[in-house]
Amino acid sequence: MAKKTPESAQLILMQRLKDALPSNISLVDALADLLQVSNDSAYRRMRGETALSIEEISAICKHFKFSFDSFINSNDDGSAHFKYNKMDGHPDGFKAYFKSIRHDLSKIMHFDEKEVIFAAEDIPVFHHFVSPELTAFKMFYWNKSILNAKDFEDKKYDSTLIDDELKETAAAIYEMYSKVPSIEIWSDDTANSTIKQIEFYWEAGIFKSKADALLICDHVSQMLDRIKRQAELNIKLDANDKPTSAENNYALYHSDVMIGNNCVLVTTAGLKATYLSYHTFNTILTTNTAFCGETDLWLKNLIRKSNLISGVAEKQRYRYFKKIEDLMKKLRDKIESE
Repeated sequence: MAKKTPESAQLILMQRLKDALPSNISLVDALADLLQVSNDSAYRRMRGETALSIEEISAICKHFKFSFDSFINSNDDGSAHFKYNKMDGHPDGFKAYFKSIRHDLSKIMHFDEKEVIFAAEDIPVFHHFVSPELTAFKMFYWNKSILNAKDFEDKKYDSTLIDDELKETAAAIYEMYSKVPSIEIWSDDTANSTIKQIEFYWEAGIFKSKADALLICDHVSQMLDRIKRQAELNIKLDANDKPTSAENNYALYHSDVMIGNNCVLVTTAGLKATYLSYHTFNTILTTNTAFCGETDLWLKNLIRKSNLISGVAEKQRYRYFKKIEDLMKKLRDKIESE
């Protein structure tokens, strides 16, 4: 296969930039501002008539958060460039992590055509963010039990230990997610991690009181009721339980196959992006065309093998959520009896 010329690689880069930008943003204006050149000069670069300098390529890739290597390799060697978001136990690290999620969702929302497919090993974290109390519990658990943050050593669960700004950012993230058309694929184990986290904290004496543990159980049950209602309507609900769309924007599938890892595929008008979880909740991201294409095929195959439990699938939906409700009741009875 002939080696790509710099011009062809440049044109591929320009096309990917066009695809990644919402329709209300002009690429020529964005390039002219970024490179400090005239619109005419920006057009010549877009058409490949003027070769980009190394400094310009660097500026473009940093600004638009692209890897130029992903364009020139054309996947011939099987490599893919990933960006990763890492959370640490420092409050500023948490804020940066949440702001990154909010930033990505904000970009997605600007596209007229958009869809998220979420293969969920755990309940998609967005759903927890409706409730400030449940948000606080998740953040406390991540800090204390996963990150081993020093500020949470020897601490019992207390929602006031979580910064209000983080709770507000989490709420904003949910509001954005509630407006993005989504397909979620859950397995028999998807709800287990949250339930086991509550049970572990109760058995380890990390809750200050029985009332605190039961309060978290209440919020989990409310979250599950909301998700079940969304599945019934085929429409996402906002924090006030109001539909976010007049058209169907939510589908829920039950997979008998173990999912094994949280995998999210985002599709906009001209670009796909894959998010994979690692180390519990950190994520790696790639827009590599071949990798995203394979992810798309895997997810669609998983959907074909799964049972639709949203919309008119009332019987299947009832059976699925009844199993989770029974687990929640068992946990609640255990807490109340001790």
